[in-house]
Amino acid sequence: MRKIVTLISLLILFVMVIPVTCVDAEKWIVKYRVEDLKTKHLVLERDFESGESNFYTPVFAGAEYNITLTVNIPMSVPYANLTLKTLLKHSSILDRYWETRYSPPPTIIDYNPNNRSLKIKQEKGRMIVSLYGKIPEGITENKISNAIILHKPANFIVVELLGPGLQILDNITIEVIDSKIFEYRNLLEEKEGVLQSLKESSPKVAPAYINLFEDVISRAKYEADQGFVSNAISLLNILTSDNPPREHVPSIFEEFFFPIIGGVGIVAAIFGALFLKARGRINYLLMVIEDQIRELEGLTFRVSKIDKSIHSGLEGVKNRLKNLVEE
Repeated sequence: MRKIVTLISLLILFVMVIPVTCVDAEKWIVKYRVEDLKTKHLVLERDFESGESNFYTPVFAGAEYNITLTVNIPMSVPYANLTLKTLLKHSSILDRYWETRYSPPPTIIDYNPNNRSLKIKQEKGRMIVSLYGKIPEGITENKISNAIILHKPANFIVVELLGPGLQILDNITIEVIDSKIFEYRNLLEEKEGVLQSLKESSPKVAPAYINLFEDVISRAKYEADQGFVSNAISLLNILTSDNPPREHVPSIFEEFFFPIIGGVGIVAAIFGALFLKARGRINYLLMVIEDQIRELEGLTFRVSKIDKSIHSGLEGVKNRLKNLVEE
């Protein structure tokens, strides 16, 4: 008799342990998709068997969704039951939580679509179930005072699959945000795009302005991480790409032609003074100045193809030297 009792006890223990052992080997909820219950728009879909995940729009607190999930039960265990339990609130659009979309097995026990949980016999097979409900409002908010409300994304457990001993075998956890967090994320993406454009722009934006832009974005991220999303939005709205200060890069004119023109000007001034003091050397002076004019004419021609403003400046210097010779 004792042997029979011991054998039955071992069998019960074996039944209780098997589901837990199976969960270590593979996922039970193998895929799911989320649709907006009002608009019917696809929000996200995940397939753990293929490894594919697609996220289209965020999940918002207070919104209603249809979550269609596929549960894979890898083996049958006699007298063992599993439970699907949702933490969603009841939908205001539909009169039920659940809708089955498969043929048994597995078999649902005492099916009530308006109950928050479904009991299922642990029979080998796949079940596809649609779950309807509303994400609780306020789960992304933490009111510190009448003037301060923190906003942080919440990892909300939509549904759990429980084993015979009510141990959690698997669940669906989704990130939930609110309109304030959504506004911040869109604005952050926009400003990071502006920052990248500033870095790649030509002429280059002043490094100090780039650093300032990066510092403001970093500060906004820090504020948002702490929950001060309104502060983060205010910081990001300060940033603008309108008429940013440009880095001063010496032009070709400044780097190459200014020294030449300066030299020509000095030469012209010196030789002009010598011209007044020593008319006996007039022919030599005129020859030197004319050589400078010819050099300027060559430079003016080449620069005319690069920069019109530089070309205009060279023309002015050349004309002044010509006037000096003609005098």
